[in-house]
Amino acid sequence: MVRINQTGLKSFVFYVSSFILLTLFIYLGIPFFFDYKNNQSDLERKIFENFDLNLSITSRVKYNIFPSPRLNLKDVEILGFSESSKNIGSVKKVILKIPFKRLVSLKKLDFDSIELIDAAINIKISEINNFKKYLNNRVREKPIQLTKSKINLLNKTKLFFNIDIKKLRISGKNLFNKLDLKGRIFDTKIEINYQNKNFNKNSEKNVEIWFPEIGLNSKLSINPDKKNNETIYGRVSVFFPSNQIYLDYILRNKIFNISSSRLTNNYFKGRLFGDLILFPFSTFDLKLDIDLLKFKNILNSRFINNNKFLSQLIPINKKINGNIIINVDKVASTSNIINSGNANLEFKNSVLIVKEINLIINKIGNIKFAGKIFQQKKKKVFIFNTKINLDNPEIFYSRFLIQKKNRIDLAPINLLGKINLESNEVKLDKIYLENALNQEELDEDKLFFIQERINEIFSQSSLNNIFKYSNLRKIIQSFFN
Repeated sequence: MVRINQTGLKSFVFYVSSFILLTLFIYLGIPFFFDYKNNQSDLERKIFENFDLNLSITSRVKYNIFPSPRLNLKDVEILGFSESSKNIGSVKKVILKIPFKRLVSLKKLDFDSIELIDAAINIKISEINNFKKYLNNRVREKPIQLTKSKINLLNKTKLFFNIDIKKLRISGKNLFNKLDLKGRIFDTKIEINYQNKNFNKNSEKNVEIWFPEIGLNSKLSINPDKKNNETIYGRVSVFFPSNQIYLDYILRNKIFNISSSRLTNNYFKGRLFGDLILFPFSTFDLKLDIDLLKFKNILNSRFINNNKFLSQLIPINKKINGNIIINVDKVASTSNIINSGNANLEFKNSVLIVKEINLIINKIGNIKFAGKIFQQKKKKVFIFNTKINLDNPEIFYSRFLIQKKNRIDLAPINLLGKINLESNEVKLDKIYLENALNQEELDEDKLFFIQERINEIFSQSSLNNIFKYSNLRKIIQSFFN
């Protein structure tokens, strides 16, 4: 029986092991002797053939055995996701992992993955389609990874936004590509998962975007129409604490049509329909049907508590233009004054035009607003024309506690003026009663008194208090004192 501790066998095992290790070391060391400097163009070609990345090597190539056979490149220029010679960025370090069986010669040298570390990549909005083609044209069986890098999205030469990438990995298998990204955008954590299930004109794609710090999760399905390649349809789902949005859409000729939807949040329940065009300018034609508007929740929201919230939105970006019609079937509030309404708004050249806002006063009548919100020199103002129709005087006088001696025959009341959206100061230009035969205009003293009464309430209260029933009652009583 042969024993492992016999002197001859020990020596044999030692020599065989040493020979194998020496042979392995020599084999792993072969790439140390390759002439990389005079074969940089061949290396760039191999990188492009394997990963469709057009890189320009500008410094010395270094080979390492540990932790696995690999080439290390430094200060490399990125020329694009195609054969373009246009510089779109740079990367401080590139790691190319080499399969074990491909070390024998420079001609046979190949790579099974690439990692770009500390890269800065600039992508113009007009060039996004190039990146889409890169993800969708072939299976990425050899993984591509970006680590500790940055992607800048540019609108021509201006920075639109950037993503700081902790890790981005593109890989594929069996007609299936996926992209996984972890990073930060607008100083907030973001995770993106993209999947392309088939590589043909009718391939199905799915995108999931998650903001873990704020609990926002969105999913998008993209399905090209089998009969018309220029048409795409799918669904968008957005989940946010106490908020849910579902949209079914059709994208045709750069028009994003919302065919059906369901919106649920802390403020309302409803449905959105219509068309959006996002590039090169944002235009829209939308209709929002709200089944239930929770007015109390709106008054208590951080948007209303921030008294300058509306003024901070003015002037509106000139590239945002369009129309939206809003219908509210039911308003839930503690005062139960407004029970329904509708609005017709137009965004045009940085101005918000209020074509009409019609609020139905419960069992009393209605209030109609028209006007525009814009920046006038350095002030941000709302110029308004308001008409109040009071069809049921008995309920009106009773609800707002108007003394009998101050009651008059009610006629439509018209108010013209403007509001400074930064100070909430109201300037009334004119108030008149619209009788059947003539118009009765309030004199300057009465006009000034009402204006001061309104501003007194506005100056002492936040916006959520202004709309409380008790303060509304004080304003209305000013007309009859």
